[in-house]
Amino acid sequence: MRLLFLGISSGWGEVLAHKLRSFLTLFGIVLGAAALVGMLGVVKGLLRGWETMIYETGGIERISVWSRPAPESQREIAQLSPGRTVNDVEAILTAVPLAQRVTGEVTIPGGGGRIYYQGRVSWQNVRGVMPATFIMDRFDVQMGRTIGELDLEMQNQVVVLGAAVVDQLFPRGTDALDRVVTINGQPFTVVGVLREYQSPLGGGAGFSSKNSAVFIPLTTLQTLFRIDENLDVLNIKVADVNDIPIALEQITNVLTHTHRGIQDVRFETREDLLQRFEETRRSYVVSLGGVAIIGLIVGGIGIMNVMLASINERVREIGVRRALGATRRNILIQILAETITLAIAGGLIGMVASIGLIKVLQKVVVEANRPELSPAALMIGVVFSGLVGVTAGLYPAIRASRLSPVEALRSD
Repeated sequence: MRLLFLGISSGWGEVLAHKLRSFLTLFGIVLGAAALVGMLGVVKGLLRGWETMIYETGGIERISVWSRPAPESQREIAQLSPGRTVNDVEAILTAVPLAQRVTGEVTIPGGGGRIYYQGRVSWQNVRGVMPATFIMDRFDVQMGRTIGELDLEMQNQVVVLGAAVVDQLFPRGTDALDRVVTINGQPFTVVGVLREYQSPLGGGAGFSSKNSAVFIPLTTLQTLFRIDENLDVLNIKVADVNDIPIALEQITNVLTHTHRGIQDVRFETREDLLQRFEETRRSYVVSLGGVAIIGLIVGGIGIMNVMLASINERVREIGVRRALGATRRNILIQILAETITLAIAGGLIGMVASIGLIKVLQKVVVEANRPELSPAALMIGVVFSGLVGVTAGLYPAIRASRLSPVEALRSD
């Protein structure tokens, strides 16, 4: 332990004795450590942004049911299947206990609807929905209410508008509630206005569609704008993502019955989204981490060069110590301690620099995606700096420990 403290003291003395050389040596470590901590902060912010996006667009517990062509063996009887209908929603709710919520959705064919109000027009995708849609897709109403069961039963001509649609249709400061707009010529009373959503990824499609949402009762849309009863969207939400495999089996059995044995649906979970999420995280860690590690390696090479130069300058000192009884192990520990001191000093300065870097990034990056500074990231930066110091100092320490005392004492 005494040798370790001696090495640390000697290393700090080297820093103070050669300030410019030490600064240039530590600069690579400072940059590498700051880049490493900054990278971890940026990745953590991006992960939080992705998690927010997934949560706000329905979460990972959702199962989507899509249409597909019947298999070749059933092509001739495929028309027996009614397709996805409201009956499927009711059957799943009744027969699948793991289905926490089920909702169906339809849209106006032919590219959306023309929403008109006093000379102002907004072209949007009009969605006929059930009440569960607002809960499953996490739509929050800022003013008024959402679509209710009575609206479905009575086929009421009411509409809930997203914040961006309200901005397009109504003058600033105008209360949109109870105003009558027309959708493809049909009058609808505005009963709700959704809150404005800010994308954590700087304008992601999921949040843009939330702000541009136009909702009317599913039954109303089917009556006014459709000639069939098929659903365009059928979503199921389970309470726990671990229940999805069992829930899929139960839903398959139910839909096989309601579709008269025709296998004309496919299921989509969010496992693929999570896989892309994990791939994105790994790519950020590899790319940004690679830059940080290169900086640390450059700093380590600088420390190695400085320690080799220092050993050449201190050959006689090392010879005297060996002559007085110091072992090779003593010399090895001292040089390694000096190297680690240099590296950790650079790492600590890098931590201070990384804190400043994160603070700057937090001011220029959107709120939901801002980099985060965590104690774990700071600890990782210091630990990696120490590892670089050990690696960089190993060769100079071994070389110093192998110096012959006699030859060292003859050195000028």
